[in-house]
Amino acid sequence: MTVVQNPKKEVTIKFPIAEVRNGIKALPEFAKSATLVISNDVMNYYQFTAKGEGFFSTGLILEISLHEQAPDQTEIRFEGRRAIGWIDNTNEITATYNYINGCISLIGKVLTGEAKK
Repeated sequence: MTVVQNPKKEVTIKFPIAEVRNGIKALPEFAKSATLVISNDVMNYYQFTAKGEGFFSTGLILEISLHEQAPDQTEIRFEGRRAIGWIDNTNEITATYNYINGCISLIGKVLTGEAKK
């Protein structure tokens, strides 16, 4: 079995960190598979668990951290990992990146008011 590095992604958006923080904490309202399990506003760190089909049947842990770049600019760092065991094949890497990309899209929709409950 080959163990690979957990999939990670960083994006910078033109929104103040407080708005991004609120948008991230609202994700479970729009993504029913996600549950917020750790919310630390002091450290700007958030952890979600997600379950679904296939690879996600055992669960995915998504860690999100925020870093203020300027008063109206925030960097969001994502890292996905298995709830049990390690990500160890191409399909799991692809599924995790797809989930992260979906979260990025959803955060954008939440921040712009496009997301619907």
